Amino acid sequence: MTSASERIARHFGSKRTAAAWSSALLVTTLVASLITLLPAHHLSAEETGAVRLSVADAVALAGKNNETLLKALEDEKKAAGAVKEAWAGALPNVTLGGTYQDNFKQPVFFIATDTSTIELKVGGDIETAGQIRLDQVLYAFGRVGNAVKFAGIYRNIASLGVENARGQVTYAAKEAYYRVLLMDQVARIQHESLKQAQSHQLEIEQKYSQGTASRFDLLRAQVETKNREPGVIQAENNLDLSIQDLKRILGLPKDEDPVLTDSLAYRPVQMGEEEAVAEAMEHRPELLSLMLNVEGKRKLLAIEKAGMYPIIGVYGQVQFQGESNSDDPLGAVFDEDKRVISSSAGISISVPLFDGFRTVGRVRQARADLKRAEYELAEARKGLTLEISKAVRDLASYEKEYESQVATVGLAEEAYKIAETRFRSGLSTQLELTDAETALDLAKTNYATTLYGHNVAAANLERALGRTSQQQQ
Repeated sequence: MTSASERIARHFGSKRTAAAWSSALLVTTLVASLITLLPAHHLSAEETGAVRLSVADAVALAGKNNETLLKALEDEKKAAGAVKEAWAGALPNVTLGGTYQDNFKQPVFFIATDTSTIELKVGGDIETAGQIRLDQVLYAFGRVGNAVKFAGIYRNIASLGVENARGQVTYAAKEAYYRVLLMDQVARIQHESLKQAQSHQLEIEQKYSQGTASRFDLLRAQVETKNREPGVIQAENNLDLSIQDLKRILGLPKDEDPVLTDSLAYRPVQMGEEEAVAEAMEHRPELLSLMLNVEGKRKLLAIEKAGMYPIIGVYGQVQFQGESNSDDPLGAVFDEDKRVISSSAGISISVPLFDGFRTVGRVRQARADLKRAEYELAEARKGLTLEISKAVRDLASYEKEYESQVATVGLAEEAYKIAETRFRSGLSTQLELTDAETALDLAKTNYATTLYGHNVAAANLERALGRTSQQQQ
């Protein structure tokens, strides 16, 4: 594939040559034509330092750099963190706390007597206190166990989200790669068409100078050349935009044009609808996610129902308190005579009696969420069946169209050769040759478009089947 700068230079060179033919003498025209038809120097990938990419390379590069997949990977990490958080409910909870207080003025309380009021100071100049406590849930009627299971389901859904994103990115990379190949083919067809028009114009100008062609024939040839130039410009623009889109998807720098090593080749795919549907039902990440979502909603419903039942646990704690004077600030901590240590343990039970119908409302919401998830799963299965059927039929349609386009290009080439021979022999007009050339350009463009459509349809089927990028390679 030629570089963008080479294509642009060749395009503007063609415009200057066309202008020279219409305004200069025959000798100048011949020189300009020869310059235009000279082969351009194609820089190799080694000379330009460009990245050489096959379809597989493009898919791998998109998997490393595409933001859609990178975001899905971060969601997977977040889900892994949620699993650890859920396990916290099943593991002991240990807390450590303490205070160190300097009483600049000690607190007092007063004792009233019959004759006076006695003022008593409370505590010492320095007061310390500390506690270490352990709490462990013994039984929560499914709260903890179902929370851990739900977190695991959430993590699996996130992993399937990564696979889904990988499939989408793989398809996007392939489609963009094939689109660049298509636009390159269209640009080549347009450039070749312009060259042919220029060559025919040259012949007409030669005949006109010799008096064997009319002024009308000359004007017709010049108009035909001019009519081909917008097609070249549009094709170049479309190619450049396609290259930019491919680089965006692959995460390549804007100033780096890749060299595509694969081509728009016909690769037949044999797969029936029933076989494709069965594979998609087993491997499609979105469907598997919805199945896990239903299971997760069941766990959430069980968690909400458990809110009506007690929580039983055990606890244990060790406490110390100490006091000392300001001349011994650490005595309350290290002096056994100035501190007291106590410990305790027990069984705790928390019984919900009435929470204002909060639990009842949450159970109803969870049950509705479960039913909704089941409906979404059923709807997705139906939609997936239709999607797979369409993908298989689209692919089969392109295969039939490919056979037709091969034959059409052959017929158009034969017709053009005949028209060109007749034109050079003076047996036909420029109009007949132009019609044949237009038909050939259209046939070539349709052929390239069909190859592009077939390759994209095959990539879309792989995505619809839920095949990962590793499986597709």
